[in-house]
Formats: sequence, C-alpha cells, structure tokens
Amino acid sequence: MELAGEAINFHKPGENYKTEGYVITDKTMDLLKKHVKETGGKVVTRFPPEPNGILHIGHAKAINFNFGYAKHNNGICYLRFDDTNPEKEEERYFKGIIEMVDWLGYKPFKITHASDQFDKLYELAKELIRRGKAYACHQKNEEIKGHNPPPSPWRDRPAEESLKIFEDMKKGKFDEGEVTIRMKYTMEDGKQDPVAYRIKYAHHAKTGDKWCIYPTYDFTHCLNDSLENITHSLCTKEFQSRRSAYYWLCNSLDVYCPVQWEYGRLNLNYTVVSKRKLMKLIQEGICNDWDDPRLYTLSALRRKGYPPEAINMFCGKVFFFQCLF
Repeated sequence: MELAGEAINFHKPGENYKTEGYVITDKTMDLLKKHVKETGGKVVTRFPPEPNGILHIGHAKAINFNFGYAKHNNGICYLRFDDTNPEKEEERYFKGIIEMVDWLGYKPFKITHASDQFDKLYELAKELIRRGKAYACHQKNEEIKGHNPPPSPWRDRPAEESLKIFEDMKKGKFDEGEVTIRMKYTMEDGKQDPVAYRIKYAHHAKTGDKWCIYPTYDFTHCLNDSLENITHSLCTKEFQSRRSAYYWLCNSLDVYCPVQWEYGRLNLNYTVVSKRKLMKLIQEGICNDWDDPRLYTLSALRRKGYPPEAINMFCGKVFFFQCLF
C-alpha cells in the first residue's frame, strides 16, 4: 500500500505527544515509556468490525489501511471484533469476517474480541465512578436522545451509591432501560454524558449468559485500544467528533492513550453499502443473501469473479487520491 497525505506524517510509536491535539497529563510520559517497552517500538493497528453482518467494499478500504499501514512500517495488526451488541451478532458473521480478511490476503497478528476484556472493562468502569467521572442514571433512552437533553437529576449522586447500583445492574436486579452508567463529559458534537454501560438480557455469542450489562462503543473502543497497546487508532471521519472523548476517557483513568487518526470513508453511488439497509433487503427477500451478485459485499464481489488483488488495488488508489485532493 502506498502512503500519502497525513499518513506520511503519522507519529512514531512512543511519540504520541507530538501529535496536534493529543492531550498530555503528568502520567503521559511514564505510560508511553511502558507502552514502548511492551510493544518493542512497533507500529500496532487494529481492524475492529462489528460482527452484525458481512463486510462490504467500504470495509475493504479499512482493512487495507489498517493492515497496510502496519505492514508498511513492519508492525502488526489485530483483527478485533467489537462484540458489544449481543442481540445483533451471530457466529456466522464472525466466521464470514475472518474469511473475507483472509481472502483479501491479510493475516492478523491475533484475533481478539472486545468481550475478551469485559472483566477489565467492568473494573475500569467502577474506577471511573470512584473518581467521580461517571454515575448511575435512571433517565429513559428517549429522554437523553439528541444534543440538548435535560440534565440528569442523578448526575451528582454519591459514588458509593452509583457503585452499588452498578453492582445490582450486574446481578440482574433492574429491567432493560431502567438504569445506565453515564460518563460526565460533553462530546465535540454536543452530546452530553454518553452512556458507558447499559442492561441487555441477551445471549452473547462468546460469553454466553455471564453478563447482562454491556459496555457501549464510546466506553469500549479507546480502552480496548489501550489494553492492546494500539499505536495508531485509524477511524473513518464520522468518529472525529469522538476523538476528544477518546482522549478524555483514557486520561481520566490514567491508562495509556493511543492517537486517533481519521480518514475518509469509501462510499459508492448507485448501490447500497450500509449494513442496516443490506440486512433489510435480505430480510424482505429482495436479495437472496449477503453474497447476492447485485450487492457490493465482499462475498458478492468474490462470487462475481473479482480477484482480491483488484479490490486491494482499487482501495489503494482511492486512498491515494483522497489524500491528494
């Protein structure tokens, strides 16, 4: 993969602090030294799909960038499943994603799951509450939607009280939607106090019925990156508004903080690539399955006879020209 634009100037491992906008605390330099010691100074990236559907052409660009950037710098890339929404995930999607990554010619350093860290994430959530940066809230989902919801009347409840409620959430003493754990932070897009944990009584593909509380993307993403010592957290542009929250959460817990870099997502005209819309087409019988030749999923492209090299070349050229203009 040929690098261009900002990718040429990405920070070197351990030099996160040189990146514009990166937040430095009094713990940063010690955490970076520990991080470099654990990684050996290698570039570490990850491709983190949600296993709720089959990969499409847009994912191919993300795969090429994450795996390609690591390979270009003699680093490593994880394939990490963001499996925090159990009711939408199926085992066939886990297998299908692994198959498509392999078909494109990429070998993950290791296959991991967000759920591998559920125990650690639970402990980190408790620590966030102890530090006064998160709380148990009883507002309903409809009340906190949008960017100007009413302030939570439970925002200043004592940490001990929130910890007890969080423990009771874990024990299954509340109904779904009855209570959440929220973080005391206003995001760049104006979203106030994003949810960190919510209740879901659903069987999980990997952890079974061990948990009935699940962390959200806003809580899980940066902490999983930290736990895996990711050097470059490469995301599409729609996550740019979450960058400051990413840094805030890592620094609030005094854990290693990776650097988040954003790039333009790949969109195509005259077709559908949204997994939600693709699922609707399949469920309504308009398309036969994820490999229906009319679709632009990777399994459909393979079925139509496109070689993986052509898809990788296409993604490489799109990335190069997006960086130039």
